[in-house]
Amino acid sequence: MSTKQKYLIIIDDLWETSVWDIISHAFPEGSRGSTIVTTTQIEDVAVACSCYQSGHIFEMKPLDDDHSRKLFFNRLFGSESECPDELKQVCDEIAEICDGLPLATISIASLLLSQPVMSNDFFTYIHHSVISCFSAVPTSERTRQALNLSYNNLPRYLKTCLLYLNMYPEGYTFLKGDLVKQWVAEGLICTTEGQDIEKVAESYFYQLIGRSFIQPTCVNYYNEVLSCQVHDMVHDLIAHKSAEENFIMPIDYRCQKNVSLSHKARRLSLIFGDARYAKTPANIRKSLVRSVRFSGLLESMPCLTEFKLVRVLNLQLSGQGCRDNDMADLTGISEMFQLRYLKIASDVCIKLPNHVLQCLGTLDITDARFAPVPWDVNFPRLLHLHMSLPVERDLLDWIDRTRSPSLMSLGKLNHLQELHLTFSSLSTFQHVAKNMEALGSLIGGHRNLKTVAVAQVSSVKNTPASKTYISWDCMEPPPLLQRFEFSPHSSCIFSQVPSWVGKHGNLCILKIVVKGLPAHCADILRGLPALTALSLYVETPPDDTIIFDKAGFSVLKYFKLTFMRGIAWVNFEADAMPSLWKLKLVFDAIPPLGQQWETYAHNTALINIDYMPGLREIFTKFRGAAADLEYVSMIGVVSNHPSNPTIDVQLADSGSYGNESTEAEITTR
Repeated sequence: MSTKQKYLIIIDDLWETSVWDIISHAFPEGSRGSTIVTTTQIEDVAVACSCYQSGHIFEMKPLDDDHSRKLFFNRLFGSESECPDELKQVCDEIAEICDGLPLATISIASLLLSQPVMSNDFFTYIHHSVISCFSAVPTSERTRQALNLSYNNLPRYLKTCLLYLNMYPEGYTFLKGDLVKQWVAEGLICTTEGQDIEKVAESYFYQLIGRSFIQPTCVNYYNEVLSCQVHDMVHDLIAHKSAEENFIMPIDYRCQKNVSLSHKARRLSLIFGDARYAKTPANIRKSLVRSVRFSGLLESMPCLTEFKLVRVLNLQLSGQGCRDNDMADLTGISEMFQLRYLKIASDVCIKLPNHVLQCLGTLDITDARFAPVPWDVNFPRLLHLHMSLPVERDLLDWIDRTRSPSLMSLGKLNHLQELHLTFSSLSTFQHVAKNMEALGSLIGGHRNLKTVAVAQVSSVKNTPASKTYISWDCMEPPPLLQRFEFSPHSSCIFSQVPSWVGKHGNLCILKIVVKGLPAHCADILRGLPALTALSLYVETPPDDTIIFDKAGFSVLKYFKLTFMRGIAWVNFEADAMPSLWKLKLVFDAIPPLGQQWETYAHNTALINIDYMPGLREIFTKFRGAAADLEYVSMIGVVSNHPSNPTIDVQLADSGSYGNESTEAEITTR
């Protein structure tokens, strides 16, 4: 850290004074006005962090009565005025007994809210239960008691799904998609005939959010939760209940917590970090284990062949200390005959099995390098595939088995529903085009695909001269396709919106990069009845104003329009995109050759959004010589919007396309 700079540093949730002693030595001495803020639940740690000056310690106080009541009633009814008269008295008493503790208040309110019918009898029962729980414990323990009461009132199927979160350490951010797939693979989801098991698993996830055991951390444009965390005290509760039921054995070499190790646990979480001599406990009955998560050095990884009945395997391997030619031998996975979920992240090359995995439903090797070993293998039940192909392997080899019969063929995955594919290109532009046309044929041949996301990483900087234009007009799209994403950061660009896009009544999410946007392409997009999110990247903007009228886009909630080179005028007419919540516009603010920007843009508004009353968020970004001028103009346009949306305007260097770290962000409301 520089001694010439001024810093604001926040260190959250310290538990030991010894940790503060170590951290504090990293800070430069001096009095340039830097500020360090720490949070802790332990008074001795607070005293140490404040250099034993009590005036620098700010103790959190419980909520006062008014704010406590407001929090309780808002969570339960939306507002106090919506509370039914017959529940008013008992609700007042419950809110009062929560004693201003925010997490306890939210937990009890969420428990009451989860009931299908709000009856006075149940509210009275919970009131008496809270009194019983709180009466014999100090204030500091009441939040834990409230969480325990909420947990005890969970149905069994939600308890098991919640306890599964103990596979991950405190503070971990879960991806909803990963978590749901693991629940399904483990057999934790109860379904009846005709139900989609993953939809049921998602409903469990949202029930746990509704009961405030899970906290969303990232929500997309149509209110779908993408990632989440659990509060530290909730994690403590989960860990305690998990130990009571021998549900999971977590071993974390990074912390000194004493964990009761049971040889009967059916799930094993090994977080070894960079500990070189960490070992898996010898007393574990590996034949009972159904889920294994390992994070650590390659040399500390347990012997996989001993886990015969594992259904979920999640490996995060570090090659620290390995030689360049060292390889992680994972061929033992082939003996896991019930394996349903496999995710591998590794910075050392991995060797995968060459035998069939009959039950595998999810394969995720996006963040791993794997050797081009022969895979004479079929995945008859594979539904979800996330894969980054090795740089040295031609995409065509993985698509067409006739070219390389010894390699796994993507074309043989007949039940595939989700494909996320990243590949590298070191080939000529003509060969890249051939690869992409073959990929289009492959996608069209998978009739069960619902999600397709393609990213191509090129070794050549993406200049206009390095672009490869593709069409895919002849592709017969999968009839169930709901989501299609094509990375804008690749060297491949669609010459225009493919004609097949307009035939897809199920398409909800579309991200695509095109050379131009002629009028008939805009007509294709507005004809999609289910389109909820659209990210459209245009290489060359049209000369004429782009006009969006009231035709089409009736359910569109998110729209991102990026002009990769140059600028365009955009006009949203009355009743255009009536459901739109979030609008993102990205421009290169560069005037035409030979013209001054002040003359070119004089008295001309870049966008017109006056007739979009439903907008909640507006995001714009400008790059290039005229960015400052256009920024001022844009602020004037959006600041007067009738719905008073959140406004986020960013300026960026002209050469920083796609490089978020170089941008100066200006946010106003």
